[in-house]
Amino acid sequence: MSFCLGADIGGTNIRIGLVDEEGRIVARRRLRTDPQAPPGTVLERLARTALAMAEKHEVASFGIGIAGLVDHRDGLVFTSPNLPAWERVPVKDILSRLTRLPVFCANDANVVALGEWLFGAARGSTDVLVITLGTGVGTGIIAEGRLLLGANHYAGELGHTVIFPNGVSCPCGNRGCLERYVGAEAIVHRCRRLLRLQQHRLASNRNQLTLFGGASEQQSLLFDLINYDYRRLTPKEIGIAARKGDRLALEVVEETGRLLGLGIYNAIMILDPEIIVLGGGISRLGRPLLRAVQKSVNSRLYGANRSFRIVLSKLVDDAGILGASRLGQIFSASD
Repeated sequence: MSFCLGADIGGTNIRIGLVDEEGRIVARRRLRTDPQAPPGTVLERLARTALAMAEKHEVASFGIGIAGLVDHRDGLVFTSPNLPAWERVPVKDILSRLTRLPVFCANDANVVALGEWLFGAARGSTDVLVITLGTGVGTGIIAEGRLLLGANHYAGELGHTVIFPNGVSCPCGNRGCLERYVGAEAIVHRCRRLLRLQQHRLASNRNQLTLFGGASEQQSLLFDLINYDYRRLTPKEIGIAARKGDRLALEVVEETGRLLGLGIYNAIMILDPEIIVLGGGISRLGRPLLRAVQKSVNSRLYGANRSFRIVLSKLVDDAGILGASRLGQIFSASD
């Protein structure tokens, strides 16, 4: 049996998997990423780990997904927002030399889209939009059964579409980009602001109740989850509280879903997908987020006769590994 290696290089972790012909991950490793380390050092470590995993197996190819601008034809990473030292890095050449394997590279959102399309929630569909929600917002597009890359490899930058022309500044140079409102940092910032406001109200209400009596506002579960330490707040805690029905957490998730739905609606009008898959770490906010996105999108579909589904990823972290493992087949077939 032949196997393929797949790796998803992120700013925090590198996930590596050995994948069989049926799409099963038979071995996996996770490495910590040092964003400041020289790219060559990171790739040498990745190569050593991959070769150790592949020992005693027949490996056909090694696929790599990485955030940023990637030219899949020559395997060159021009820039990566999570890895500031990575500029014009010949990933394909370096890893091919270190592993003696055919190496294929692509943007991480495209790799996740392949994973969901071939093995996950979008399996069997021909027109697919996969949105990865994390620090930023990435998008992979399958159009008529083919991965859509664009003339300059920028296809799918939904996170940098503008929803508020005079909005929050973005590192890309624009203002009001979608990911500045629905990325992890924005969600946590929104929640902290509401928690501080509630904490202030509760303190004021206690003083009034002492004097006049009456019922007090229900305190958010989040205070207990983070032990009143705002620095400990992450989307994970917000998701836990939202699934338990916490009103403040649900307000955060619903606002996030409303804004994300605006971006998705615009994409639907342009691409007309059969299915939209929400993946990445933020998708763990779960059904409260899904419902909010669906409500936001549906509220804008006046008179439009469209048939599509919006679903949560079934693969989450595994989508990147699985999609990367199939890059060799996809790109070889398209050449």
